[in-house]
Amino acid sequence: MSKPPGGRHRDGVLPDQFVSRRFDQVKKAAAAQLDRMEPGWLILYGEWTREFVAFARWAAEPVRVASATVDELRGLMREAELGKMFRSVARRGAA
Repeated sequence: MSKPPGGRHRDGVLPDQFVSRRFDQVKKAAAAQLDRMEPGWLILYGEWTREFVAFARWAAEPVRVASATVDELRGLMREAELGKMFRSVARRGAA
């Protein structure tokens, strides 16, 4: 018992046109703008995770912060910078 051809790939049916979609263009643009404004950080927007991620270029050890919004990400970046400076000053004071 054979099944009659069906679906969009059957004979006599024109193939559908593939439409490429660009997701989250506004968020990617916001990440690119923040990346230009913050030379000490590499800032990206993850389409899969739907979050903004920043990697510190200035740190000896890896520093990564992530957030759902650009404003929150900037706050986390400042906290990471201040935390690093505080730990650095504390180490110098302890010596």
